[in-house]
Amino acid sequence: MELARSMAFFPLLALSLWSVLPASGSNDALDCCLRTSQVPIPRKIVLDYVVQRIHDGCPIHAVVFITVRGKQLCAPPHAHWVRRLTDRLDSVYQSKVRVTAKPVQSPRALGEQQR
Repeated sequence: MELARSMAFFPLLALSLWSVLPASGSNDALDCCLRTSQVPIPRKIVLDYVVQRIHDGCPIHAVVFITVRGKQLCAPPHAHWVRRLTDRLDSVYQSKVRVTAKPVQSPRALGEQQR
């Protein structure tokens, strides 16, 4: 009887471990920069950027610039030109948010104004 329980338990254990553990040979670093370039990237070809961090599973810290053609260019996060470019992109994004954002009034506030 004990052997029958054990035989039923092991396939369930194997199935649960298989669903939790990553597949062998999977490459979690596939989308990570492995090195960076010191060559400055022109602002006119950059749409956005993402910060890559070591604690997210990547081997190095990097700033990944996304170009208008969809390319991902890896840059060193502490380089002066990288900080200038990310600050410029942040300010452009903030100004677009300010221009397109409209104050929203609650239905209650609209009802009180009509009275």
